[in-house]
Amino acid sequence: MSTEDFAHLLHLTAHDWRTSLDRRLRPLGLSRATWMLLAFVRRLDAPSQSQLAERLGLEGASVVRLVDRLEKDGYVVRRTGTDRRVKTVHATAKGEALAAEILRVASEMRNELFRDVDAAQLAAAHALLTRLHGRLAEGS
Repeated sequence: MSTEDFAHLLHLTAHDWRTSLDRRLRPLGLSRATWMLLAFVRRLDAPSQSQLAERLGLEGASVVRLVDRLEKDGYVVRRTGTDRRVKTVHATAKGEALAAEILRVASEMRNELFRDVDAAQLAAAHALLTRLHGRLAEGS
């Protein structure tokens, strides 16, 4: 397999992963960006909107609109962070319940997908992806 084949397969796999999870979460009535944001709010400790933008790979203005919508719907609240200029995002009880369901569905999909992948294969793939991700983060 060439590096080009691997890169293409990696791209397709990431796309198919998100599409499959999106399809499973569609009954909850959430867009992909919305359920991803809620999942990160639950997993991270009081993230700022800029931290969410970085994690989601979105522009700050897009995250502001997503948070606005989730706040309007009662899933999250903004609070002033340690720096008064920074707003942190927190899940409400309603948001926690929805995020828990999102993470349950995601976990179920992961369990199905990795059911016959042994620990050594997973560790090797993780090491390779960590290495590649580090190189991309460095800008090389």
